[in-house]
Amino acid sequence: MSDVERSLPPNPSLDQQRKLAKELARDVRAGDSEALGRVRKHLPDKPRLTLADAQLVLAREYGFRSWAELKAHIEGAVATPPSDAESAFRAAVESRSPVRLRELLRTRADVRRLIDRPLFAFDSPALVVLAGSRRPDLVEALLEHGADPNRRSDWWAGGFHALYSATPETAALLLRAGAEPDACAAAHLGDVDLLRRLLDQKPDRVHERGGDGQTPLHFAADTVVADLLLDGGADVDARDVDHRSTPAEWMLAGRRGAGRYELARHLVERGATADVFMAAALGLADRVRALLADDPSLLELRTGHGAYGPQGRSSHHVYYWTLGPNLSPLEVAARFEQKDVLAVMSARATARDRFMAACGAGDGAEAARLAAEHPRVLEELSPADRRALATAAWAGGDDAVRVMLDMGFDPGVTGHEGGSALHCAAWKGSAASVRAILQREAGRALIGVEDERFQSTPLGWCCHGAVNGGDSEADHVAVARLLLEAGAKPIGLGDEASAALREVMEGHRP
Repeated sequence: MSDVERSLPPNPSLDQQRKLAKELARDVRAGDSEALGRVRKHLPDKPRLTLADAQLVLAREYGFRSWAELKAHIEGAVATPPSDAESAFRAAVESRSPVRLRELLRTRADVRRLIDRPLFAFDSPALVVLAGSRRPDLVEALLEHGADPNRRSDWWAGGFHALYSATPETAALLLRAGAEPDACAAAHLGDVDLLRRLLDQKPDRVHERGGDGQTPLHFAADTVVADLLLDGGADVDARDVDHRSTPAEWMLAGRRGAGRYELARHLVERGATADVFMAAALGLADRVRALLADDPSLLELRTGHGAYGPQGRSSHHVYYWTLGPNLSPLEVAARFEQKDVLAVMSARATARDRFMAACGAGDGAEAARLAAEHPRVLEELSPADRRALATAAWAGGDDAVRVMLDMGFDPGVTGHEGGSALHCAAWKGSAASVRAILQREAGRALIGVEDERFQSTPLGWCCHGAVNGGDSEADHVAVARLLLEAGAKPIGLGDEASAALREVMEGHRP
């Protein structure tokens, strides 16, 4: 195979890949710059793209020479399903039931032999997956049955140790079992004494690489840890391998004023570079003014696209995950309520930019005013702009979802992982957004529609989000009821759905 630019999912579907190729061809026809760039890289002299051409581009991005070669690989992968032991172990771990996990490990030697295998997300063994789950009983069950506390994930960009995500309770169990902390682990745990000892023994550990190719500064738990590393020579702008992102960029997550957000601000004060997204989120109006004076086109950037999208084997820039996909700098400033930055940006922004920022901020009055002043603004939206409704639904922006629907955005335009706005709101557990979408005929038409990647309905996304979302404000039970009342068919997801959702679905079965 040739160089790999993207990775196939663990259980690839040929139908899924056909849909992705159709999506690429559609985006090229719509003039999407990212899609055009993908095609130019592999077919630079192609004046007109056919579906067969799109399939070829997709195959080459996966590292195959042709669509036929990709097809043969997928059909071969499908022909060798996981063993019974592997399926049972996966199900027990994903159930988050310590009783079930202990019983399986106690009674089945074939399952115990898989205990350190990289069977889970990002090529991780079970212990790495569960270390950050706030379930020390699950970690204890694995350790009691022989899990290696030092077994890292096999992730290509840098393996993750269980201590990199461990909570204080699970970290104590891991350390008692023999886990050996490195500088990244000590930084994550906020153990200043341990980190100082490690650096005293070997000062260049400030530059060591951990999961995703991150440095200890990427893992810093607080400003005390960050300052210790910086004073020891850590590079404040070191970039990780997978996301090509600095420590400050990794920390720009959560709400304005939250711990990680303030840590990003601290790193900027210590000399970290602030790009236009960072400056927008932190409210650095003078920095934004200087950046735009040098390059006004920065306002056209979007998270997850261009320099902030996948490159080579690496994934999206981390802003795709910390800020959200498909956001412009203006929308980031609006989301973080940075009025001074918004004023600076608005002076240089187009009507379309200001309209999108108002929609993203959930400011219906401003969006309506701009639409009245510029009647063609909706017609001027780019493909990336039109995905903003799904983006807002994925981020839990109920006000933004409502405003965009009122402005005429199509809820069927896909966003994250090929899901519609209804899929995304259902995964997030946002009952208000789901209700608003279902009030539109175009939204109700999405009830039975499957997404482009996983071939799952909005109710399926709701069930998956209830188990994997982790948002304390989510109400997946209310979302499931809304979907079922609107005509969604109950589905049998077993452990994929929470007990509460299984009960709701059972009540709607014929």
